[in-house]
Amino acid sequence: MLFTVLRRQLQVPLLKTVSGIRLSGSSLFLAFGAIIAFSTSASAVETVTLVFNESRVSVPFRDFQTFVMTGETQRTDLQNIFGKLPRTSQALRTALTHEIVITRPFSRQNFRNPTTDFLLLQLNNVLTSVTIPDNLEPLRTALATSYRNNQQISILEVIGNYPEDEIVVQLPRVERAYNRASAFVERVQPAVETLRLFLQNLMCNCPVDSTSSEVVTPRQVSEDGSVASAKAVKCP
Repeated sequence: MLFTVLRRQLQVPLLKTVSGIRLSGSSLFLAFGAIIAFSTSASAVETVTLVFNESRVSVPFRDFQTFVMTGETQRTDLQNIFGKLPRTSQALRTALTHEIVITRPFSRQNFRNPTTDFLLLQLNNVLTSVTIPDNLEPLRTALATSYRNNQQISILEVIGNYPEDEIVVQLPRVERAYNRASAFVERVQPAVETLRLFLQNLMCNCPVDSTSSEVVTPRQVSEDGSVASAKAVKCP
């Protein structure tokens, strides 16, 4: 008898009204599932602590993002700290939002390579964790997430994808870090390609007796110019 009653109740569509929106039982189930998925998703930055000399201001990331994107804010604390900068806030906001194209040497091995480490160190001079300032892993995660969006990054985008609740931004260092990171990315790709071609030519400069000589073939020279993991093979 109990099972019969339960079966009949389950056959009746569940109808609820939430804020004037009529939802069926299935819709409520999907909505509940979406809430669960959102609550269990990876954490992202919520608070940005801006540092300039002895001044520190903590603001919600969304307020900081809006100000950087539009130059407008109702928050006097944001206005005050940006007003202390020796240069106009426009220059700093440009450095925060200008995108840098990430090339293949940086994205290799999911951004775990010496080339990317140099870029991370430049960003770490500006963006640091509250708990462990020298920990590069949150920055690596934020960099990889930003890259997956459009193969480009901006400092503001990296801040937004930072996988911790709070991040510290050293305002006086933003422009310098951006210029260094941008120049490094733009120059390292041609340099790596030149080095790779040089190693190919060098390693394939075989002795006369090629049967006893072993060198690295062009295919075995890695994209970053490293031959440490390449196997020695005979020249053709």
